[in-house]
Amino acid sequence: MTQKKTLFLVLCIFNAFFLFAFFIFKDLNLALILSYEMAFFSTLLVILSSYLHYKKNILARSLKYDFKPKALFIKKIPKNSKIINFKHYNDDLVIKFKDKFKNFSLFFSLFKLLAYGILVGGFLFLQRQNLLFIAGYLGGISAFLMGIFAYMLCVKNE
Repeated sequence: MTQKKTLFLVLCIFNAFFLFAFFIFKDLNLALILSYEMAFFSTLLVILSSYLHYKKNILARSLKYDFKPKALFIKKIPKNSKIINFKHYNDDLVIKFKDKFKNFSLFFSLFKLLAYGILVGGFLFLQRQNLLFIAGYLGGISAFLMGIFAYMLCVKNE
């Protein structure tokens, strides 16, 4: 639970820091704030949907082998962890359509497509309402990504 609180705190700090930087260098207006927050929120949805979808697929595939990946749920890696040997996959083989479809569905899910739709739809909505501020939009995306990197550094140092 503390990692979720740490992530929330880091993202709030980066959100406030970038808005404060925009306030110092550029006067805050409605277009800037809407562009920034739309990009920040839609990037959050894209990352969250990707994480949840991959976690669900890993758990579903691990049940087939009667193995539960503990690395998704533990906070610290134990010293005596098991080494898992992966099967060698021959690259010369032709991939079946069923496997191609399974890999395609692994990458795309309805929630993830909805998150990308919000990202693009928010951009188009702001552009058509003449409220799009490109620096604010890029700042929102970069603030979220920098917050994730700062969170990774915080968790790694624990």
